[in-house]
Amino acid sequence: MKNLKTRKLYLQVYDEIKQYIKEHNLQPGDKLPTEMEICESLGVSRNVLREALKSLEITGVVTSKPGVGIIIREFNSDFFMSSLISHVDASNDSKIKDYIEELRHVLELGFDQKAFYSLGLADIDRMNEQVTIMQNHLGVDNGGTKPLGIEFAKADAMFHKTMFSKVDNVLLSSIIDFFWAYDKYYNTKLSSKSIEITIEKHERIIKALYDHDYEKFHQAMIYHYTYEYLKK
Repeated sequence: MKNLKTRKLYLQVYDEIKQYIKEHNLQPGDKLPTEMEICESLGVSRNVLREALKSLEITGVVTSKPGVGIIIREFNSDFFMSSLISHVDASNDSKIKDYIEELRHVLELGFDQKAFYSLGLADIDRMNEQVTIMQNHLGVDNGGTKPLGIEFAKADAMFHKTMFSKVDNVLLSSIIDFFWAYDKYYNTKLSSKSIEITIEKHERIIKALYDHDYEKFHQAMIYHYTYEYLKK
């Protein structure tokens, strides 16, 4: 069994500062106490404090302004997701992409009703244009000079981004962008069969949207995410 050591001091300071922000109800633009005051209050060195502050900056909690001090940041979903992307990039977990894919399935199915009722005809037409782009890849052979999946996956990504673009949830939009940053097909030379199956899934969704039939749309979304498992 591992010898469990005390949690690193700078992480304890990190937690203390976040607790201070919460307890004092600090808002974006508010200042933290000075570095000297924090060091004296917590009984830590300036080096330890600066490690904690660096972690708080990386995670988007605070920002340091010369001549002003340490300022509470306004929440920024894009900053939040870029931090998550950096974390995933650094992860050695071989299953991380499977976890991301599973999370995407749950979120898109959970928001499909809001998406359905938020879309206008122009949005659906734009999604249909992406299906046409996908269809244009059928039978294409580029001789293996570059992955066939790149342009196809871009159209697939735009289809899904458009589908949820009118949902009033900025965090959802950032999360969907994050999902597609890790799409497994970007660097894959897709088979014609894979392309056909993917196109069929999206055609079902489009038809349900044009028919303005939510139940059919919901079933098409379920089919989109369960087809591979049903066929095994």
